[in-house]
Amino acid sequence: GLGIGANTTVFSVVHAVLLKQLAYHEPDRVVLVTEGATPVRFDEMLKANRSYTEIGAFAVGPEDMTLSSIAEPQVLTAARVSANFLHILGVSPLLGRSFRPEEDQPGAPEVAMISAELWQRRFRRDPSIVGKTATLAGMPRALIGVLPEGFQFPFSRTDVWVTRPSEWSVISAKSKPDSPILSVFGRLKPGLEIQQATAELAILNRQYTAAHHGALDAKPDSPEAVQPFKDQMVANVRSELWMLFGAVGFVLLTVCLNTASLLLARATSRSREFAVRAAIGAGRARIIRQLLAESVLLASVGGALGIGLAAWSLSAIRRITFIDLPRAGEIHMDSTVLGFAVALSVITGVLFGLVPSLAASRPDLAAVLRGSGEATSAAGPTARLCFGPRGFLVVGQVALSIVLL
Repeated sequence: GLGIGANTTVFSVVHAVLLKQLAYHEPDRVVLVTEGATPVRFDEMLKANRSYTEIGAFAVGPEDMTLSSIAEPQVLTAARVSANFLHILGVSPLLGRSFRPEEDQPGAPEVAMISAELWQRRFRRDPSIVGKTATLAGMPRALIGVLPEGFQFPFSRTDVWVTRPSEWSVISAKSKPDSPILSVFGRLKPGLEIQQATAELAILNRQYTAAHHGALDAKPDSPEAVQPFKDQMVANVRSELWMLFGAVGFVLLTVCLNTASLLLARATSRSREFAVRAAIGAGRARIIRQLLAESVLLASVGGALGIGLAAWSLSAIRRITFIDLPRAGEIHMDSTVLGFAVALSVITGVLFGLVPSLAASRPDLAAVLRGSGEATSAAGPTARLCFGPRGFLVVGQVALSIVLL
């Protein structure tokens, strides 16, 4: 149960974070153009754009905004994005509308969109929330929309989205125009390959470096490449998650070897039973099938316990706030995860049942039926431990444990 539960939990995370497509329209066409661009550079990229149907920007980091005037004050995570960000992603709000282009201009009315989780947690899913005013960071803002459940862009666990990314509050107003505070993203034009967009970016980089010598984001020695937005989103956790998945896989193998050792001991104590079955006509294949059926049944019970453990673990993972895991809101038990757990249960049942089945299906009929209870061997106990099935299982457990440690 622990082995299957741990693997199902980690597979759920890997599946949601690394394997599933982003919940955008044609997500493979959404790309990160560059990180660390100045507002001046972004304006120049807007004018020179040839590879994208549309490009936008977001501030390179989140900012804290205190929600007040509604119940007790609460600190929220806010993202500053360009007004067209939902249009680029191909996502529609759950309630209300998206930002308008004029709301991205300095001096425009203050507006905000909120997450479905905040809408439920703070506003109790009030259907009339659109159009109401809330005080964010000491400034009244009209709430114009609610984003779909599980939506995460550009950071995980974002509560609020506001416009004008170049006004990121972490940087002083005087230094903002020449500071690399923006990440630029866009949607590739139909039929255009990402390599073509990267070639265009290289030309724009050279032009910008020549025109703005000494600018903070001019890095001629470090050429950038356009990359799918999903790759950028999970870049910091990809290797760690795959390594964790491999580690829990080794844990499951250790569990299987341990269980196989116990089943082998149990099968040895039943050697007389198997000898009698063989003496009255049971073939070896039939004895193996019976033992495998017993081990698969045992694994099924463990699988049921493991699924329950995984469901509890995934619920806990979604509530953990100090782990910055991208796409955390998409981690849940779905049909793919359940299918993985069921397949894992069957496979482990066969895996830890095969060695005991093969060992027990060849009893020494004469020795066992004479009453010795177990087949004799010319080799001593040390040789049987080192070179027999039990020795193989012990060596396997020790080897896997050393790798894990």
